[in-house]
Amino acid sequence: MTGNIQDLLALVDRGTLFDVLTSMAVDGIIVIDKKAKVLFYNEACRKLFQYASEEVVSRNVNMLMPEPYRTEHDGYIDRYRKTGDARIIGIGREVKGRRKDGTVFPMYLSVGEGAIGNERVFIGIVHDLTDIRAEEERRAQADRDLAQIVESSDDIILSKSLDGIVRTWNPAAETIFGYTAVEMVGRPIWAIIPPDRRAEETEILRRVGTGESVHHYETSRLCKGGREITVSLSVSPIREGTGTIIGASAILRDVTEQRQIEQRASKLQAELAHAARVNAVSQLSSALAHELNQPLTAIMNYVSAAKLRWSQAGGVGSDKAFSLLDKAILQAERAGAIIQRLRSFLEKREPHRVEEDLNAALQEAIALGFVGSSNDGVSLALDLAPDLPAIRVDKVQIEQVIVNLLRNATEAMKETDRRELSISSYRAGAKIVEITVADTGSGIPDSVAQQLFEPFVTTKEKGMGVGLSICRTIIEAHGGRIWMVPNPTGGTIFKIQLPVDA
Repeated sequence: MTGNIQDLLALVDRGTLFDVLTSMAVDGIIVIDKKAKVLFYNEACRKLFQYASEEVVSRNVNMLMPEPYRTEHDGYIDRYRKTGDARIIGIGREVKGRRKDGTVFPMYLSVGEGAIGNERVFIGIVHDLTDIRAEEERRAQADRDLAQIVESSDDIILSKSLDGIVRTWNPAAETIFGYTAVEMVGRPIWAIIPPDRRAEETEILRRVGTGESVHHYETSRLCKGGREITVSLSVSPIREGTGTIIGASAILRDVTEQRQIEQRASKLQAELAHAARVNAVSQLSSALAHELNQPLTAIMNYVSAAKLRWSQAGGVGSDKAFSLLDKAILQAERAGAIIQRLRSFLEKREPHRVEEDLNAALQEAIALGFVGSSNDGVSLALDLAPDLPAIRVDKVQIEQVIVNLLRNATEAMKETDRRELSISSYRAGAKIVEITVADTGSGIPDSVAQQLFEPFVTTKEKGMGVGLSICRTIIEAHGGRIWMVPNPTGGTIFKIQLPVDA
């Protein structure tokens, strides 16, 4: 094979071979003499500079150069001839070329020196850098655009190494977290990670290191000073040119206010739903109160008629029976009064209030509260202050509040070994009297205590959760207040304050 190539080269004219090689060359090839006159100009040069060969050959090569190269070029050649100081010969560098239409373009020029006979010549090889520099500029512009986006973004944008060292930190991160870039770049990301979220951050970095991305993950982060915010987090791998993952980029959006608005909206919807249910219960209660008046009236009439006929028939052994019938009539009248008050209350009529002996009302409420209920094992202790002033109240409504509290207390103590119920009244100020109802029951869970007096909140398995809400409404309508505190010895204490001159 080697012999065949040598034979071929021997047959081919070297000039012909030179023409073939230079015409096929992708880069421009120019040969000039010692006076900078062009001796050779190949096809690639024609495409690059737009001049035909006959327009360039025998002319000064500086016609292909923009200023200041055009003016300075002959000086370079002359200096080299006189001093031998080669500034570009034998080396390459980036310069500018000028096309026939006047446009200037970047090119890489390599210059070598040779001889044809006794004449010194210089060979230049020109490589067009237009596309390369255009791509570099495109990338640089993209980088500038990206940097501008990062700088002006309202979202936090940061990057970090796979071991959590911060590399970049945009202005939004400074504003939201309170740390400057100087304080964070080059330091661990842990400054903004809550202690209970560190394992989460470690897992995110591990996943990113395997090539995964995390999108719209909601979590919490710490600001300078310790304030915690809610963020929506997206994290992606950062790769170098070879594809190796070298870090992670993260975009964080502060959604704290958005979540607070959603929570407020949810709470408002719940309150509106409660209000709707309360209104429905009020309408139902008003209707029931109206309908129950008729059977209660009938009961009283039947009991009164039975008593009269028994008396007319001789009334043998009637003393005890008459006493029971009188109590039945009294309680039916009381039930009617309660219903009448309930209707007035629900229909927002003027309240029926007169000055009453509070202790007497409490004792009546206690007697009523224990009627028909199972109170086995309940120890009742009364501590009623004897010097309480008369207070203007609707006695029926106040008694209903006490009855409700008593029945709640006895029910709360059903499953406890110690069943102690105490009721007290006393002055809590010059114009305030206070009532306490204390039990030793199971107590009120913290999750319920904060909203205990809201409608439909109950600790009972079958309770409706309206009793305490009605109690609060009655007491507040009297200008007072009702609240609950834990019993230090176990159980619950309800306290009621009423104004003396209301």
